[in-house]
This record gives sequence, C-alpha cells and structure tokens, in this order.
Amino acid sequence: MTSRMHAAVCLPLFDRSELDRVRAEREELLKRLQKGGRDARSRIRMEQKVNRLTAAQVRLESQLGIGRKH
Repeated sequence: MTSRMHAAVCLPLFDRSELDRVRAEREELLKRLQKGGRDARSRIRMEQKVNRLTAAQVRLESQLGIGRKH
C-alpha cells in the first residue's frame, strides 16, 4: 500500500471533523447568499467568509488526500 493510499484510509479524526464543519458552514452561507435580502456590506462580508471557508476546505482536503483530482 502506498503512503498516499494509507493516508486516505487512515483519516485523522480531528481533520475530518474540521472538514465536515467547514463544509457545513460554507453550504449554509451559500444558501443564505442565494436567498438574497442583504445589504451590500453584509453580502460582501458573507462572500469573503465563503472564500475563506473554501480555501480552508481545499487545504483540509489536500491534507487528507481527498478532493478534486486534476
């Protein structure tokens, strides 16, 4: 078994639970943004938070060896 495969099999529990939390928070913010009804400042802050959460999600997926493959 290669080290890459081993990493995918033995996911660190903390990183996995953190990834699940980030994904859930990001999805919730995206739903709220799609509903609309926010002033420009609130919308921009929410969009910035979505961007930060997306970056965190990509970083965690990379650490765990999951996510998008190019």
